[in-house]
Amino acid sequence: MFRRTVLLAATAALAFALTACGNEDAPAASLPPSTSVASQIPAPPQVTIANPPVETTDTASAPEATDPAQNGANPVNNTAPITPVDPARYTAYGNEVGWKSPSGKIYCKIGYAEFGSGCQSGDAPVPDGANCVTPSFTIDQLSKGFYMTPGKVTPTCFNQGQFGVENAQPLEYNTSITFNGMTCFSRVEAMICDAGGGHGFVLSMQQATSN
Repeated sequence: MFRRTVLLAATAALAFALTACGNEDAPAASLPPSTSVASQIPAPPQVTIANPPVETTDTASAPEATDPAQNGANPVNNTAPITPVDPARYTAYGNEVGWKSPSGKIYCKIGYAEFGSGCQSGDAPVPDGANCVTPSFTIDQLSKGFYMTPGKVTPTCFNQGQFGVENAQPLEYNTSITFNGMTCFSRVEAMICDAGGGHGFVLSMQQATSN
């Protein structure tokens, strides 16, 4: 009887030990995999831009291609990290920020006035939805682009340099600038701006689209 009691006690102790080991491993196995707090930056139509995993300052390796050389290129295929820049480097008159594309073909500005923000280019196609018919200017004489305010984009044509600023500095490829709740991304393929609320535009020598 004594031997049977000892055997039962030993069996119970072994079962407890196995159960304890199983419980110790269970929490670790059930932990969800770690995820990045911000793996994506929202962006305009047909474009998803990766949030920079590490902010870098090396722009020497930025592509030197010009917009015409990117014929047929689609920004959606560009997954190079984006580096945010300090908007103070691009301060313009009237509490605004202004810049140009590295190719010098696109000019942009973000401010607070109703028609103070957007991008334009004389070499871009006419944006869908823009009324660019005027008796005073031909299509080739007009600059094409978009006005934007927070949560809204308006395609249009310009008969002057609406968004040009004095001594405009280039917004280097694979960098972004954020001001007054709006963000623009400089890619080799296009200038991509997010006005917020699911609205934005893509502007290049081959594309002028918005939503």
